[in-house]
Amino acid sequence: MTDPGALVLRDTLDGLTPGRIATLYRRAPLLRKTDNPEALRRSFENSSLVLSLWEADRLVGLARVLTDGEQMSYLCDLAVEPDLQGSGVGKRLVDEVLERCKGTELVLRDSDISAGFYERLGFEHVENAWVRKA
Repeated sequence: MTDPGALVLRDTLDGLTPGRIATLYRRAPLLRKTDNPEALRRSFENSSLVLSLWEADRLVGLARVLTDGEQMSYLCDLAVEPDLQGSGVGKRLVDEVLERCKGTELVLRDSDISAGFYERLGFEHVENAWVRKA
């Protein structure tokens, strides 16, 4: 099994093509729209923080954040290759997000599939949210 600490962390968009992102999202699985490569590319370009983990030239983990840098941060996406889920890759990405967004409240939306993961990392489930889907 790969040591999450041995993976290369990038905080740029280098190597993140819409195709690579869409493939990781489908495999993770992360239920995001991936059918429009241009829109997917723009969503990453417009993000405040994008972190990716690489095993050589293989994208194995990804976190995308929107933040005001003062009060609120929103973890939009966290995706990890299935063969590395449970190995610490997701935790490494979340820890890095928490460090870079220190002092802000970190909020995320998630399915019930990953609820236990976030609970183990100290997140609290809240029910006072509203969503209006596009």
